[in-house]
Order: sequence, then C-alpha cells, then structure tokens
Amino acid sequence: MKAFLQHITKGLCAIAFLLFAHTGVAYSDAIISFGDTILGVNDEGHLNVFPGRDGAGLNPDTAGGSRPVGLWRLGLGDATAPGCLCEGWGVAVTTSSGSREAGFANEALGSGGLTGGTFGATSTTATSSIGLSGAPVQVTHVYGPSLAADVFQGQVTIRNTSTTDTMEDVVYRRAMDWDVPPTEFREYVTHGGVEANLESVGGNVRFASDNGFANSDPRIAAGALDSSTINVDFEDNGVADHGSVFDFAFGDIAPGESRIFNIFYGSAATEFEAKTAIDVLGADVYSLGQSSTPGGPTVGTPATFLFAFGGVGGIEPGSDPSVPVLPFVPAPGMFEFPEPTPRRWFDPPFVDGFTYTLDGGATFTEVMAPPASFGFGELTILDDAGSTIGTLVAGGSFDLTPYGLTTFSLVGIDPLLDEADPDFLKAFPTFLDWTGTASTLHMDSITSTGPGTAPVPEPGTIILLGTGLAGIAFYNRHRSRIK
Repeated sequence: MKAFLQHITKGLCAIAFLLFAHTGVAYSDAIISFGDTILGVNDEGHLNVFPGRDGAGLNPDTAGGSRPVGLWRLGLGDATAPGCLCEGWGVAVTTSSGSREAGFANEALGSGGLTGGTFGATSTTATSSIGLSGAPVQVTHVYGPSLAADVFQGQVTIRNTSTTDTMEDVVYRRAMDWDVPPTEFREYVTHGGVEANLESVGGNVRFASDNGFANSDPRIAAGALDSSTINVDFEDNGVADHGSVFDFAFGDIAPGESRIFNIFYGSAATEFEAKTAIDVLGADVYSLGQSSTPGGPTVGTPATFLFAFGGVGGIEPGSDPSVPVLPFVPAPGMFEFPEPTPRRWFDPPFVDGFTYTLDGGATFTEVMAPPASFGFGELTILDDAGSTIGTLVAGGSFDLTPYGLTTFSLVGIDPLLDEADPDFLKAFPTFLDWTGTASTLHMDSITSTGPGTAPVPEPGTIILLGTGLAGIAFYNRHRSRIK
C-alpha cells in the first residue's frame, strides 16, 4: 500500500508540473547558487521551483531546461525535485483561545493557513517572510551561503507578533523526499543527532522518521515509511524511495519574542566531505541522501546530499557563546546577520579584528568578549573614526551607549592558547546589544594586511583544503569547545 501511495503521489506531482508549466499564473521564486550547489526557493520559503516562473531563473542543465529545481549539484542533477515535489515546511501553535492553528507550504501536498508575505532574492540569497492566517505569527526564511563549501544556510525566525498573547507549544516541521541521482527513487538515507536531541532529553526533536512524503501541516501525524526509523539515528537505510521528516518543538513564545534556528541544504563530492561540512556548521541533527550506485552508501560516490539543522539542541542560537548565531558569507572576510536580534552572541571565525556595523538606524549599546576559556586576551575598542575608546578583557563588557555608534571595531584578537592544542578554538563569539531596529549586522574582518582580505578563506575552500582536516581545524566550532 505504501509503495502504491507513493507512486500515486508522484503521478499527481507530474500532472501538477504540466499544469503549472502551461498556465499564466505569476509567482515570485528564485534559483540561487553557491559553489556546486543550486537551490530552488519558492516565495513561501519551501524548495522545488519551476525554471523561468516569474523570473525564478533557469534550470542548471540547459538554458531551456524545464525540470524543476530543488537541491541540485552541478554535473549530477537534483536530489529533491524528481518525482514528488514534496519538500515543505509548516508551523503549528496553540493560541490564547486554545485553538491549534497552523500554516504550511508544500508544492506537491498543498499549502494553507498562510497570509500576506514578502519575497526577495539575489543570485545567491533568497528571503521569504509570511504570516499565519489563524495566529499572530510571522515566519521568515533567509537562505544564503554558509561557512561550509557548497552548503546553503537557512535562518528560520518564528516571531510572535502579538503584544499580549503567548503562542504555546510552537512546532516547526520540515519534510523532504530524497531522490538522489543517478538512482532516483532508489536511495540510501542516514539520520544523525536525532537521539541526542530528542525533546525527552532536553533537545527540540519531537519526531523524526524517513517519511519524506509527510504532510507539511504539523497538526497531522507525520508517520513513517519504515517504523524502525522513528526517533532514532540510523545509517544507510534502504534501498528505498524515502526521505526525511523532522518536527521540532520550541515550547512557548512570549508576546513580541521570537525563536531562531538554522537549516542547512547542500551537497558534497563524498560522504566524508558532507560530514565535515556538518561538523563545520555545528549542526545538531542531519539527514544524508546517497545514491545506490556501487559504493554510494559508503563513500558517497558520485555525491552525498545533506539536509541538517542547527540550534535545535535545546539552546536557542545566540543565547550562549557556545551556541552562537552563525553568519552568512557573501564574500571572503565579510559576514552578515540579517534581521538580527539584540543581546545575542554572534560568531564568525576569528581574525585580527572586526568592524561591526548596523544597518537600519540602530546604535550599539554594549559589546561583550567571550569567556576566558575561549582563549582570547585583552582587546582594543575603536570608534567609527578609528580612535581608541576603551579596552575589553575576556568575559568583560563595555558600554557603548554614550558614543551613539552604528560602527565600531575590535582589534587585537590574539588567542592565548597553543594552536597545536586539539582544543584550540578558532571562533570568536561576540555579545552585542543595541537600541532601535537593525535590518542587518555586518562583521567585516580586519587582518594584518587590511580589512576583508585573503587570510580568511573563501567558504568554497574551507572544507576542500587537503583531506578536509584543515577545514575542521580552521572552523572548529561546537564539537570541541572548551567548557
């Protein structure tokens, strides 16, 4: 019966594709690229886009290609769009009246409960913000280049826009059907980090399984194609036509507050490089999709696709220096945090110094250095004219309020730990607070050879240095932090 339903679903998807391809309906979608990975993002924030639809872009195969684009690796093909366009998301909340409301988006299985919204994109980024029609909740998905080669980072923000009511039992679902080329519909799937991050042990994972065909509405039970995959880690399950579904429970969100976390979508030449990227990004939970070609499930030949989550281990990103907010990387040495929330820890890799800038009219009020255990000494604080206004010791804070700055710099980021030490940390989390609303926080690197220069590797080279171990050493993040 399961196989029959899957074939019916895929047949309906094919019909839907033909209908959409021949209608005049206008859409706002984007096909964006980063290294060898292409991502097709719909205006509601889910994947699988029809090329050319309202200027979305072209299929990577050929200029006139008509195949939909979800998660595509150049030279190989797409791992989510063949067959069923089942990738999607949903958010469910309980309102103050006690009703359970949800909004969700999925090309194949339908969208509902959403209202309004805005969408914008560049060649490498896409931003979707949309509301739930039955509750005062805004859901924003921002996609862009991550700190790891060929991997897109999605920052998800669930915001309670009410000024009086708490949204209770907030749940986010993400589901996707792996169809990994060149053996689409016959792939191996791996889940990692699920057991360590279950809700029952303090994490945010409420449910996980291999059912990539699950409804995106979190109020509907996701179920499983193989019951042995429910809420456990597993390796190389298959060969089958399956995928992944994850429900993350974030508890209650107070009026005016929000909850953020990350989604990572990407591809790598091998399983080793995919897992290296996951480690670089500090992802808590992940799914790997691999073909059933000879060696596919062991070494990732010809490629491994990844779908991962960060900030779902029970600690919200930014609330602790060990779980900071990660940046987008538009260019070497430049790091951006869109729609940032004040009083959070922000963390690109360290260099000699950083210039911090807020867009949107907000002004800085406080900066705090990471604890002494992170291995950094005294820092010098410069104003926007380059004049020294103070110093900052490990774990200390500095009041920036009197200066009214939208831009300042920290220099002298010199680690005291031995770089040969296996626990040497190459990350510099900074606590920042400001007054007013900021549209973007920029952190531009200052090195011994000048601002934003080459000593900070390009994201596309970070995990491709040598065997990839150099990348781990450079971006050694959550896995080896000194407690």
